[in-house]
Amino acid sequence: MMRLLRPAAILGLAATLITAAAWTLGLTNLPALDWAVYDYWLRVRDPGPANRALVVVERDAASETRFGTGPWDRAVLASVITSLGRAGAATIAVDVALGLPGATRGGAAGDALLAEATALTDAVVYPITLEPTSERPFVSGGETRAQAPRHASWVEVSRVPLDLPEARPPGGPLAGLARHAWAIGHTLAPADADGVTRQVPLFVRLGDRAVPALGLALAAAFLDAELGELTVERGALVLRPERDPVPLRRIPMNNHGQTLVAFRGAGLPRGVARVPFHELWAAVEAGNADVLRGLAENKLVLVLADPIRASGRTPLGAMPDVVIQAHLLDTLLNGHVLREAPPALTGPATLALAVLGAWLWLARVWWVASIGTGVLALAYVASLPLVLSAAGVVLPAGPPVTALILASAGALAWNQFTAAGRVRQLRDENARVREILARQEAAADALEEDLESARTAAARSSSAERELGRAVETLRSQVAEARTQEEQTRRRLDALERELRGLRAAASPAAAPGAPEHERLRRECERMGIVTADPGVLAAFRDLSKAAGSALPILLLGEPGTGKELFARATHRLSPRADRPFVAVNMAAIAPELFESELFGHVKGSFTGAVADRKGYFEQADHGTIFLDEVGELRPEHQGKLLRVLQDKTFHRVGASRPSTVDVRVVAASNRDLERGVAEGWFREDLYFRLKGLVLELPPLRERPGDIAMLAPRLLTEAAAEAHRDGVALSEDAVIALQAHNWPGNIRELQHCLRRAVTLAESGLIGRKDLRLPPATPTVPPGVAPDRETHSDAAVLACLRRHGFDMQATAGALGWDRSTVTQRLKGLGFRALVQSGGDHARAALDLAGDPASARIVEVKLREYHEHLLRVIQAFDSADAALSACRRRFKNLPERHFRSLESLVRQHFALRPPTAVV
Repeated sequence: MMRLLRPAAILGLAATLITAAAWTLGLTNLPALDWAVYDYWLRVRDPGPANRALVVVERDAASETRFGTGPWDRAVLASVITSLGRAGAATIAVDVALGLPGATRGGAAGDALLAEATALTDAVVYPITLEPTSERPFVSGGETRAQAPRHASWVEVSRVPLDLPEARPPGGPLAGLARHAWAIGHTLAPADADGVTRQVPLFVRLGDRAVPALGLALAAAFLDAELGELTVERGALVLRPERDPVPLRRIPMNNHGQTLVAFRGAGLPRGVARVPFHELWAAVEAGNADVLRGLAENKLVLVLADPIRASGRTPLGAMPDVVIQAHLLDTLLNGHVLREAPPALTGPATLALAVLGAWLWLARVWWVASIGTGVLALAYVASLPLVLSAAGVVLPAGPPVTALILASAGALAWNQFTAAGRVRQLRDENARVREILARQEAAADALEEDLESARTAAARSSSAERELGRAVETLRSQVAEARTQEEQTRRRLDALERELRGLRAAASPAAAPGAPEHERLRRECERMGIVTADPGVLAAFRDLSKAAGSALPILLLGEPGTGKELFARATHRLSPRADRPFVAVNMAAIAPELFESELFGHVKGSFTGAVADRKGYFEQADHGTIFLDEVGELRPEHQGKLLRVLQDKTFHRVGASRPSTVDVRVVAASNRDLERGVAEGWFREDLYFRLKGLVLELPPLRERPGDIAMLAPRLLTEAAAEAHRDGVALSEDAVIALQAHNWPGNIRELQHCLRRAVTLAESGLIGRKDLRLPPATPTVPPGVAPDRETHSDAAVLACLRRHGFDMQATAGALGWDRSTVTQRLKGLGFRALVQSGGDHARAALDLAGDPASARIVEVKLREYHEHLLRVIQAFDSADAALSACRRRFKNLPERHFRSLESLVRQHFALRPPTAVV
């Protein structure tokens, strides 16, 4: 697992960097997803305790009836400010449109009264309406394009060293009443990329001054904090209030001076005291000091007197800009400050999530990795509201999840890329271990022969008994050691093959394509529902596809269950009649007395029970295709009636006086030998030649065992779906058993076998025992006891090829001991060497029949041949060597000993003569 950490870290880092670049450069429209959790949290969270320090006086219908629907006489507002100041209000904010052109009711007298009331009341804050701009107000030399107004509450830009948004100066100096205000704040609330306002800039740049937000100015006035004493420290604005009713000192903000607003409610913040303007005015007119004092004493009063000028969309709905500032004020006073997660936190979290996702796909199987990736993504998304509620930190949702998906996709691609290399490496190692195993098997067999020879010599020679006994013990220990090494190598080979099969399943490699035409035909067959790679079946399909466009009759021959109806339907689908009816008729299932009625139809009243006219099969297939299955089962009298229809395309319904004419394409099928039937007289010759337009003979399944490995998984999937069982698969041993079975019932029998196995199997992996196939019975002549000679050399060689020349597995399949199989292969090898003129590679290829196994066979042949040469090297003549070989290789069949004799005589013929002293 540790070796996968490095590629997982590389893939996770790459996915994180790609995601960060896409987010930074705006190459994706997903950043709005980052705010989804924030918006949801605002809607469902507990609003918290009510803000008792804030009182909002709202413009209402009764006030508009008295003072008008437009801007009110500022003398009225002057009276309100004066009364609230006398009542002990800590801070007063009046929504008066500073910076907007246009006259107000009351004229200059009203403005003068409002300015005087502002000057007499110490803590009055006004909003100023500014328009955002992207132009810098400065030119070279530090001069401004237009002289921007200033106010004492506006700090120098240098005190707020951030990339503040720019605002366009209003057209003229501030009104006189504004100069007497404690502070003036802006109401800008720009929207995010998705058009929703969630953040408010605490300052905007106006000339060389930073204008505070209205909510910030009101909070500072209420807390007796001088805006000129603020500082910016580590991504937060620090206020130093003289009185501190709430523990608020640091206001988090980003590089643009924006802070998140914790909206509480779709209108004004929940819990604030809301007073209609007409009630406040009634108390002012009546001079009711007690009512005014109870309303405003030591409180912050926000008077919304002007009509709504602008509004923006927020997570809780549309709100006027001044109401958004009220939510900012509520956020600051209640201490519900929120902050975005810094890159120092989100970067490592994103990287860790991406690395973990990549590691899952590299170290686990695909379904475990899929579940793990989903759990990681869901766990991270579920943690977002928890972190937001507990710590007030808004974590991003989009980048980490996107990085997780990218890293997982990269790991999946990495698996596909490296699996092929790993498979090649395992194949090479597998071939190397097989060679070692072949040498060890041959060495062990040679040692066993030497041991047997030593035992024989020990039994014959009493004088050298002790010495030969020691030699026997030495050879026995060598045999045991060789067997141990062989067993270890075999276990290593099994482990390699299991790993190789696992990698093949993970990489899902495509089947190796054959010739282009062969591969095209295979795909076309599969499209028609015919699963095969057999050259004979593909050749038949090629002829069928050529003849399908014509009106040529087609005759399909083959055993039951070989797929004749699939070929008939393929003929119909490939013909111009594909959009017309296809009618399949089982001729063997039609009762003889109903033959004419079923095929040709009848008219009403033609016989008892004929209560209505009925179309026969031929009329139902008019302009389409009729499939006459089991046509060889027709009676002779019915054959003549069918012949008439095929010749003239006309027939009479039962009981009809006028003939009917049809245009049908005829495809017939039979599992009987119709040509033999013609010769024996049970099938009409003229009907046979009428049906014999194109004859296609489909081979039985036992003649194409290669198709079983393709058919079995598909039939197993269908059987599992019928039985409502998921995750059912065939073991390799089961596939080998299926391929070894004879299948007299062909595909239909294979289908029923797999259905039975799916129904009765206890586990999801179907093995050889679950198939419940009858044991294979070797073909033995009657009266002859089965022994090792009942298997021909061809049968033994076929078994060796099927088991990859694994002597132990072949011996188990044949029911022999391994030494017998070794002697057979040794004899076959000696014969192949004689036929190839001593060329080991050519002889090995002839025996293996497949270049993939030729190397293993060549290793074995070389070992056998070298052992033979070691046995005869001590002899001076071929006859003496052959006499010794007759004793040493006594289990070698006589027919193969002749090949050994040829090799021995060739060796002595090529040996240089011994010098005579």
